[in-house]
Amino acid sequence: MDLYLANPISMLSALLALGLLVLIAWTASQAPRISHWGRRIAGLGLLGLLACMAAAWRDAYHMSVQAAADSALQPGSFALDSVPSTLGCLGGAAIAACCCLALFSKGLGTRRAIFFILAAIVVTKIGIVEVSRILL
Repeated sequence: MDLYLANPISMLSALLALGLLVLIAWTASQAPRISHWGRRIAGLGLLGLLACMAAAWRDAYHMSVQAAADSALQPGSFALDSVPSTLGCLGGAAIAACCCLALFSKGLGTRRAIFFILAAIVVTKIGIVEVSRILL
């Protein structure tokens, strides 16, 4: 439990991740009645971005970037070339692509599908980072 309550940034990242999961579950339960999927996609994208920023700050990812340039420095929780870091970057690119795709899609069915694809990517990304934190 210390991983999530150690400091304010750890608590913030945990609350944001929990908020993302609640948003996804609530949207899934209300899916037949939702007519503004673009707003849901924007909310999920922005909340996901905030959660990623908080997790990167919590895990001292900036130190990993600096350590890649200067080997005398100690990296953060994950090295720049580690599996969680690489998958996190690929997940971020996929999230950005889904959000951009939603801008050009017209139909509610398409936007609904984009939301759930985006939700799956976000949940997978959170899972990879959190499981890696626990195991490493």
